[in-house]
Amino acid sequence: MPNTVIAGFTHNFLGKAPVWYKQVILLFLIANPVVMYVLGPGVAGWLLIAEFIFTLAMALKCYPLLPGGACWRWRPC
Repeated sequence: MPNTVIAGFTHNFLGKAPVWYKQVILLFLIANPVVMYVLGPGVAGWLLIAEFIFTLAMALKCYPLLPGGACWRWRPC
């Protein structure tokens, strides 16, 4: 059990995701306002779309889907 508030936040941030994934998400959160201020909203918007796609792809690497997908909910496969 973490002793301080900051230790609690760092322990609970993104659960049991790998450290590299947590670091990339933090980098995105820090870089977005800087890019918006320096390069403008157009570039920041496209960067946000690229970050979103990257985040989804890396989430699949960290948390792979089960075989068969989610079709068991709707109908038998």
